[in-house]
Amino acid sequence: MALYPKTPLKRLLTGLAAILALWLCGFVLFTASSLSAKPQDTSATTDVIVVLTGGTSRIEEGLSLFAAGRARHLFISGVYPNVSQAKIEAMWTGETALPPCCISLGHSATTTMQNAQETRDWLAAHHYSSIRLVTSNYHMRRAAMEIRHALPGITIIPHPVHQPDLSLRDKHLWELLFSEYHKGLLRSVLLFFTPRPPMPEESGTS
Repeated sequence: MALYPKTPLKRLLTGLAAILALWLCGFVLFTASSLSAKPQDTSATTDVIVVLTGGTSRIEEGLSLFAAGRARHLFISGVYPNVSQAKIEAMWTGETALPPCCISLGHSATTTMQNAQETRDWLAAHHYSSIRLVTSNYHMRRAAMEIRHALPGITIIPHPVHQPDLSLRDKHLWELLFSEYHKGLLRSVLLFFTPRPPMPEESGTS
């Protein structure tokens, strides 16, 4: 018999403390893994480089990889409707010229989930099966999770980008990490109970 039996209130507080500890440990691990993330298999080539817009340096990094021959096609998802391919190419200032072909833009996505859907439809139309995924380091986990759910079996090489305009002293960085951590938790639960959508019909169009 316990010397000091736990009251319902103590049990509740103990449970809440345990949940808080798990949440804090998860956030610390997520933050550490995001900030230390590095591009994987940097010398490997894939069918396509997929860039998700939304953070600085993502498109520039995608263009750099494309100029270096890391894929035969570059697809940028979530581009503003008024941004043309010529404007995207004008962002490239490297010494190596961009290949004459092929850069494609997706203009319909405004969220990460829509990025995954837009990428899925485009990849299916082009019969591609491997991608190098370019997005910000704090965004990579959720982005890869969404694309894997939308395209099971796809080979993904993560290529996280560290934004030069964000530092550990920047409040905005911690706001992004805090937000992404909870978005990732929520989406992982929702995707667990969400059936994978059927593959779109292969149209062969871009």
